Amino acid sequence: MSLGIMLMEMIPGLNWLFVIWWLAAGWVAVVIYKRITGAAITVGAGARLGSITGVLTFVSMTVAGALQIAISGRQPLEEILKQTPQAAELSKDPVALSLLLLISLAFVFAVVVGTCAAGGALGARFARGGTGIQSAG
Repeated sequence: MSLGIMLMEMIPGLNWLFVIWWLAAGWVAVVIYKRITGAAITVGAGARLGSITGVLTFVSMTVAGALQIAISGRQPLEEILKQTPQAAELSKDPVALSLLLLISLAFVFAVVVGTCAAGGALGARFARGGTGIQSAG
């Protein structure tokens, strides 16, 4: 699922729906797991499965972004620095730039994993036959 999400985020226009793709990744991971094993999955287990999907999605996004930066070189960064004087000042301080990068990565990690985990929990809750609730009768 993480590779599928990464490919969806590379398509212009569709990449703006990233939150929906992250929710869908967790949901579909639960559906695939349930289809393969045939076992009912609890909401907590669905959230854990979704969080694993979120970690893999974050790793694939980070690798793809690093490759894109490595291929495109410094030109896009130079254009951003020309437009924003505050960013130009920040780029001169390697410690501040590194700290900003780490904080940004941690925030994106939390959002991606949390959203995929929510999708996994929703998938476990609303998947047909997977509610874990037995009817009386």
